[in-house]
Amino acid sequence: MGGLQAARRLDFSEVPPVPFINALCSKLLRSPILWGGAAACCFFGMIHGGVVTDATVIRYLAGHWVEYVEVLLFCVGLASLALKAAGVFVQRRGLAAATLPAIPDGGQDPGEAAALVAALPAADATDAWLPRRLRAALDFVRRTGSADGLEDHLKYLSDLDASRAANGHGLVKFVVWAIPIMGFLGTVIGITVAIASLSPTQLDNISGVVAGLGTAFDTTVTALALSMILMFLQFGLDRSEQGLLGAVDDAAWDALAGRFQSLAGDAGTTLAIARLGETMSRGSARLLEAQEQAWRSLETTAGTGVRQVLDEAAERLRAALDAALAGSVERWGEALARAHGDAAARREERWTAAAESLAEAVRGLESREEIIAGQSAMLGGIVESARDLLALERSLDANLAALSATGRFEEAIVTLSAAVQLLAARAGDVAGSARVERPALRSAA
Repeated sequence: MGGLQAARRLDFSEVPPVPFINALCSKLLRSPILWGGAAACCFFGMIHGGVVTDATVIRYLAGHWVEYVEVLLFCVGLASLALKAAGVFVQRRGLAAATLPAIPDGGQDPGEAAALVAALPAADATDAWLPRRLRAALDFVRRTGSADGLEDHLKYLSDLDASRAANGHGLVKFVVWAIPIMGFLGTVIGITVAIASLSPTQLDNISGVVAGLGTAFDTTVTALALSMILMFLQFGLDRSEQGLLGAVDDAAWDALAGRFQSLAGDAGTTLAIARLGETMSRGSARLLEAQEQAWRSLETTAGTGVRQVLDEAAERLRAALDAALAGSVERWGEALARAHGDAAARREERWTAAAESLAEAVRGLESREEIIAGQSAMLGGIVESARDLLALERSLDANLAALSATGRFEEAIVTLSAAVQLLAARAGDVAGSARVERPALRSAA
């Protein structure tokens, strides 16, 4: 599970595109170094694995590390020659595939070169020499509009292909040069070992000298033999390539020589006049097209200028509106600030008046409390007087009862009359004081 989650978290954006991978794989498959290294590894693997047991082969091909290098270089050169031979075989098979239609009577117009290019096989990975030669020649005719210099261009293309074929043997030439150098290096190493093994005190023991000289001669023999084999194979392959290039030259010449109409000579005067008319027609068409493009560019420029003027006017109007709105907003802000200040002042005045009214009401309540306290005291006096009257009434009742018992009733009546007058006088005083207190209470309210 952890491996699956890690794989899902991979960033596939860093994966190179598929065409690049295909091109890289194709290049590796055509690499002589890869195939030569693989062949050398297989050969040495068979020697060390016991498959090859011939003493001569082991002595001359795997007896020293210099021989290992020589065999490796030989395998690389051999692989390069094999790949080149396969390429020559494929090129020979491609000679019949690149064909053009038969040459019509009177030749073809050079303007038909593009159609002839489309009739050729498309370029592939092998890039056959004949289709490439024909495409390059027809492209020359298409670009120049004439076939007058076609013969010289065909010669140039032939020399170019021959140079490319010679450059294709660069790796083999390097290997043929490097193998004898390695043999000479083995010779120097062997002679050095032999001289180092030679001792004046042990002249009878020359086994080390013989071994060193054997290494020197073996590496040289191996280098010379391998380089001669490669040179012989390269010579045969080079002859085959030269024959193929000759066949390509002949096929290209047969396909293109006399195919296109030429303006050279007196016979081409009519054709030249026709070409001149056609050229003038194309020039007139180009001139009309240029004028049309000029009018379009002028229209585009005028539209752009009007758009710029409108944009500038809109920008100035926007700036003026912004300035006006900014001034209005500033004035509105000042007016709102003044209104807020006035409202705050009026609110303070109202709160002050309300506080004064509340203080006045508190003072009125305090005075009323004082009046109510006085009235409460007066009512307490009245209640006390009522109690006194009640007590007096009880005492009178007791006295009347006593008088009735003693027979002094008249004297009791006189005493009672005096008491009633006294009570009436007191009640009048209390009522007068109460009437005096009530107006004072109303005025306070």
